[in-house]
Amino acid sequence: MAGHHVHTEGNAVPSVDGTELGDILDRLADLGDPDIDLIVTAFRNLAHRRHTITTTQVLAVALTGDPDALDVTAAAALLTARLFNADTNPALRTLPFDQQEEARQHGKTTAHELTDPDLRTPAAEANAALDPRKEVPAVKCLTDEQRKELSKKVDKANKQSQNRPK
Repeated sequence: MAGHHVHTEGNAVPSVDGTELGDILDRLADLGDPDIDLIVTAFRNLAHRRHTITTTQVLAVALTGDPDALDVTAAAALLTARLFNADTNPALRTLPFDQQEEARQHGKTTAHELTDPDLRTPAAEANAALDPRKEVPAVKCLTDEQRKELSKKVDKANKQSQNRPK
């Protein structure tokens, strides 16, 4: 390994403890929600796993690098919008209608901004930097209409799936 700098003993994957990521995961774990705990565990597992260049690229796309915003970041944004919508979160139905509408609008704005394909550019460029020998095709972004159509197809497929929880 001449010429390569080893950052940790034995080139081990360093812990996220004491890092910005570790601090965020600790804060999320402190919420005490069992489903958030699953997310925290998954992120810790992904951070501590030894990756190949290929798995690094695949995970980067899955987390926040999909040019069409079909990734974990978009899923979190759309879930946030769902939580702030009284049509999909019955807990909000106890609030006055104007409060429900304000929450729904802010949730919609959150989802719109966090699913913006332009947010994926840095991750896509980082991915391309991992394999400079290959020509990187131009990023094809979906229009809002194409995204809606794709969403409808996914919803239809999910409703027809036998493997989805009811």
